[in-house]
Amino acid sequence: MNIDFLKKEFLQKYIALGAYKFYKSLLVYSVKNMMNSQKENNSSILIHVELLDYCDQFIILYRREGDPNYLEVSKILRKVAHKMYRIMLKNNLTNKNDKFLNLV
Repeated sequence: MNIDFLKKEFLQKYIALGAYKFYKSLLVYSVKNMMNSQKENNSSILIHVELLDYCDQFIILYRREGDPNYLEVSKILRKVAHKMYRIMLKNNLTNKNDKFLNLV
């Protein structure tokens, strides 16, 4: 994934919307993406794994540049990834994965 794309896509939205609205917008984006993949019968798209990858990229950016906004975006992405994992697990759209929280 291109780092500049991540900065442009996620960081600008985070700064413009704030933490809570950014979290809600990511949830809406993720649910829409999940619904579209269900309609197309495309089980290869796992939005929770994609969000976790984005989270890892922002942690790398935080370690390189030290901007605290990167860390906050990373935390929100991880939170949304775990939420989507629980939703998908509840609807039997994915199998259990050790990367995610299974007991909440």
